[in-house]
Amino acid sequence: MPKHTKKRSTIKRKHRRMKQHAEANKAKAQDNKQLAKEYEPYNIRKRAFEAFGED
Repeated sequence: MPKHTKKRSTIKRKHRRMKQHAEANKAKAQDNKQLAKEYEPYNIRKRAFEAFGED
């Protein structure tokens, strides 16, 4: 007996969903990068590390 496999349509649907999520995540990553650039002067942790690095 052959093992039961998923139908092609189900796989296509899954791939489509994965692709949509990947695109959404890409957009979020871009937004986060932009925010990071804008708020870089206010990033206290980063400044603290730089201060330790100079010593």
